[in-house]
Amino acid sequence: MSTPRVLMLLAGMTVLSMAVPAFAAEEGIYIGASGGQTNVKQNAAHYGYPGPYDVELDDDDTGWKAYLGYNFFPWLGVEGGYIDFGSISRTVFTQDIDVDFSGWDAFAVGRLPVGPVDLFVKAGVIDLKSELDVSNAGSSNNNDTEFAYGAGVAYNYGNWAVRLEAESFESSISKDFYFVSGGITYTFASRPAPAAAPVVAAPAQCPDQDNDGVCDAQDECKDTASGATVGELGCNCNFTMQTEFAFDSDVLTAGDIAQLDTIVPVLKNPKVNFISGQINGYTDSIGSESYNLGLSKRRAQAVASHLQRQGVDLSGRFTVNGYGEANPIADNSTEAGRAQNRRVEVLRTDCGSGGHKD
Repeated sequence: MSTPRVLMLLAGMTVLSMAVPAFAAEEGIYIGASGGQTNVKQNAAHYGYPGPYDVELDDDDTGWKAYLGYNFFPWLGVEGGYIDFGSISRTVFTQDIDVDFSGWDAFAVGRLPVGPVDLFVKAGVIDLKSELDVSNAGSSNNNDTEFAYGAGVAYNYGNWAVRLEAESFESSISKDFYFVSGGITYTFASRPAPAAAPVVAAPAQCPDQDNDGVCDAQDECKDTASGATVGELGCNCNFTMQTEFAFDSDVLTAGDIAQLDTIVPVLKNPKVNFISGQINGYTDSIGSESYNLGLSKRRAQAVASHLQRQGVDLSGRFTVNGYGEANPIADNSTEAGRAQNRRVEVLRTDCGSGGHKD
């Protein structure tokens, strides 16, 4: 495998690794193991070949290595290990030449973390042992301390990493001797667990005697019917109060007065003085339209006057209107229906209409 092909393979692994999110390398001790391919192109004389021929070894074999390292920082560490490069063979006439390679190496390792990926380079030395075996000529051993360097890429996921690298080993007489490998690494470092999301305590329940959803401490209308639509201060947004009058009369009955007096404390409360609405009077269908219009206005004014006598300031808050026999709520052909239509309605209109809401 040529050096350009090695570089292309490393570049491809870099692009692939960067596509998946994970973690940068951790500081601390790590171990790993790899398997790969050894490529050797050197003169056999360097390894003690005794023959008369100038024989060049040019072959490859599978190998493996195990290593131990320590990262001082995410960008700098040291690493050392053992490599079994496999065996390189060559046949020259009737002689079979075999060289087994192995060695112990040590490197300084520089890293460039890029997201989950570490791009790394390393430089160091290797104590390279070669065991030469020549048929019909015996065997010999040779040890060389050679300069070593490499480059690679590692994809980190938690304490584990997958890495691919190329290493080269050179001396003054070397031509090509390199090892391309892929393997796994485990770092003995504990990543801090993600911080737990703060536990938000459920809001404490507050007293709410009328069960309208507004705490008693803020509720200015503590007798609102349960389930009614209320504003922030607990007063009913949708009430319609209706009084009924005798035929051709604008005099409030005792029942009408008692009903009106229930809203006086609310309308006098300065904290909800923004409550506004309409006081609308109506009649049944007996009589002329013009007469009924005037009678309905007098009935509405009777209600407004009673509220004012009780201390309620209606100015700028409620309008007083007479609609005669319009908008009947019951059948005018019966006495019971006509009695219902002789009425005054007190309506709150500020809630939900763009005005101030309690």
